[in-house]
Amino acid sequence: MTRPFRDSYEEQYVSGIAASKRLTLVHAPWMGDWFVSHSPRNGNSNAEGQWGQWVEFALSILQHPATEVCRSDVAAAVHGLPVNDFYTETTHEFTDDEIQQYFVGEEASDD
Repeated sequence: MTRPFRDSYEEQYVSGIAASKRLTLVHAPWMGDWFVSHSPRNGNSNAEGQWGQWVEFALSILQHPATEVCRSDVAAAVHGLPVNDFYTETTHEFTDDEIQQYFVGEEASDD
């Protein structure tokens, strides 16, 4: 079986995935079933965004047809939920108190 897509070293956007200005994923065809974070605005793999943008991104992945193959139960759980395709905005911008409550913890480390 030939797989000419593996001859490509150009990352490719995945159709059907909601993206924002600095947040999406791309397929790395030379690596087969492998995907990489991507920032469309910056043209690199430093994906970033507001929490709500990550939620929309995750939901679009969970609703992608490939999820049905990997986890049909998850695909069924999110079927029909609306996905907002936000480029720069989000449904909720967290306040400082909410950030403290939900996200402040240990510093990230490379160790």
